Amino acid sequence: MTPVTPVTPHDVLRRALTGDRRGRRLVGASMGLTGHQVAEAAVPVTVGAVIDQAVATGDAGALWRWLTVLALVFAGLLCSWRFAARAAARVAEYGAHDVRMAVARRALDPHGMTPRRMPGELVALATGDARTVARFTHTLSSKLAAAAGIVTSAVALLVISLPLGLLVLLGTPPMLLAMQALSRPLERRSEQDHELVARAGAGADDLLCGLRVLHGIGGGPEAARRYRRDSRAALAATLRTERAQAWYSAANTLLTGGFLALIALVGARLAARGQLTVGELVAVVGLAQFLQGPLVDVAYFASGLGRARASARRVAALLGAEPAVGAGTRALPAVAAGAVGGRIRAADLTVGNLVGASFGIEPGEFVGIVTDDAGNARALLDSFARRADPDAGALYLDGAAVHELDPDDLHRVVVAPPHDAAVFTGTIAGNVAGEGPAVLAALTAARVHEDVAALPAGLDSPVTEQGLSLSGGQRQRLALARALATRAPVLVLHDPTTSVDTVTEGRIAAGIRAERAGLTTVLLTTSATLLAECDRVIVLAAGAAATTGTHVELSATSSTYRKVVLA
Repeated sequence: MTPVTPVTPHDVLRRALTGDRRGRRLVGASMGLTGHQVAEAAVPVTVGAVIDQAVATGDAGALWRWLTVLALVFAGLLCSWRFAARAAARVAEYGAHDVRMAVARRALDPHGMTPRRMPGELVALATGDARTVARFTHTLSSKLAAAAGIVTSAVALLVISLPLGLLVLLGTPPMLLAMQALSRPLERRSEQDHELVARAGAGADDLLCGLRVLHGIGGGPEAARRYRRDSRAALAATLRTERAQAWYSAANTLLTGGFLALIALVGARLAARGQLTVGELVAVVGLAQFLQGPLVDVAYFASGLGRARASARRVAALLGAEPAVGAGTRALPAVAAGAVGGRIRAADLTVGNLVGASFGIEPGEFVGIVTDDAGNARALLDSFARRADPDAGALYLDGAAVHELDPDDLHRVVVAPPHDAAVFTGTIAGNVAGEGPAVLAALTAARVHEDVAALPAGLDSPVTEQGLSLSGGQRQRLALARALATRAPVLVLHDPTTSVDTVTEGRIAAGIRAERAGLTTVLLTTSATLLAECDRVIVLAAGAAATTGTHVELSATSSTYRKVVLA
């Protein structure tokens, strides 16, 4: 198996911040927000100058000059904020989209991943986590601007009064270090929160998909109990995170508020001693009030970074997950349409509990495979589709080992859909996804054409999410029609008729055989109705050699076959 390149949380953050030339836009946004913060810091300084240079002296000309300067400061403040905020939002949205697409590409990678992720977890990664990672764009640009505002205020205070400037410059770093230390528990709890919420989301997704089945078997209460347990765990984690956030906010307010009160107190004492003018005192008080925003912003940087890193760590774990199968090392001979023979051979194949199985299937045969363990049938199906490689031995297609072929190349000639194949939102025709005659032929073979004809819009009839507008049998037959419509040289089906009655199953068996005439077809099933239509049936039992014969022959000679198929 070819190892993947490790992905770190920093790689994910870098992708969101700097990918596709977003780095330049982020720099522009940071510069614009910095200009906004500097202009805000300049407002109280300018007001103080108006008081000292114009109001106190009664100089009308100076008043108009300083009011013009104040108007220009406000104009710069408004313009820089508008364009910088727009640039930051653009970087954040495109960054979230980039991370979302990376998650989608990894989820759809034909090489798979180990361990497999539940659909609900993937949705949580592609939505909540991608958004949290991308929001760090605004966190970074705004906090850099806030730091620039603090420096500007400190310089202004140094000019007005050396003690005040030194107080800001020397007091800010310890306060920020304290906030950084306080943010670490928040980061840990945020990661646990996202993990448990993703688990609850995955459980909800599976619950909704199997709602009808659960009601049918009376499993609704147990499923609801399990979801309630996961949901409560997620809620408890969220509440813990919010409590940590509340304590962090309280500590933040206490530290910054106390620091600003100290600045104002020192300024008032200096003014009382005559060391500050009225205008300078107004500037000091204004700067102290202004500093509250930047100080809180910078202090919250650790919190924002913690949340972003927690989400980035989860995304990185997905993007860096080991593939379930490695890259192909050889090409399939004669991949061109119609040139694949479809000869299949298994040599000492070990999958699941099946050890050392050997059998052969000739091109164009219609063959059934019976296993004494349903898990072995699923493992065989995954080996045909190369969703997983054999533990030992090999499966060959036209002389080429399947585990040495590239999954994309293999999927062009071998179609092996999972038993619980999905039905998508759209139309009947869109779910089958083929040309007109091919769609009709596949629907007829799967015996779903009569249901379609009874619908008001026929092939254009809408299918709701998860196919819930259809019955279980209709969904299964529609998925079967989709597989048949591919006209793949090799088609492997796993129990394609478990949701239909016996009469319909017999008609479907005959339809599949007729539709697949001349093409290699493998049925992994224990249905006697389907097996009766097969040219041959191969019986694979753990610890026993493969047994081959027709359905009638095996029914008479094989006790294993009778136990699995006829019991």
